[in-house]
Amino acid sequence: MAVVVEKEKEELGTELKEVIVEPMNYVFGKIMEILTIIGLIAMFVPGIIYIVTGKGYLSRDVVVKYWGLKASAFWKKVMGIKVFGYSWFLSHLTATDCLSIFGVCILAVTPLISLIGAEVKADKKYKVLIGILIIEFLFAIFRPILMGH
Repeated sequence: MAVVVEKEKEELGTELKEVIVEPMNYVFGKIMEILTIIGLIAMFVPGIIYIVTGKGYLSRDVVVKYWGLKASAFWKKVMGIKVFGYSWFLSHLTATDCLSIFGVCILAVTPLISLIGAEVKADKKYKVLIGILIIEFLFAIFRPILMGH
């Protein structure tokens, strides 16, 4: 079994301490780190573009006017688009609102993708537990579709 060894400096001294990190934990952490950065960039870049240019997001007056509607009616009134399932915003990525939602989706699936990566590197004793967690995540994602919500 391969292990990753990192050396850290202790805060109060210069003594080096070896830290052994299991491969599954290393993969889980690395995937979480990378996808979190990607998701945050996908969320914040449209906001920065809006701050700099003042263009791209929905009109606040229109948003406030229709805020009390159901999601499908809201998006129909505000943008003239039909909302269905989870992927409706993917066909409207030219709207910075939808691009920001894409970033939120990346962050939402980051733990699932990290668990899948960790399971590949996990010992047999952990594979079942991680498999159960993956099934729970998948059920939480697809339950609204399966139950008709």
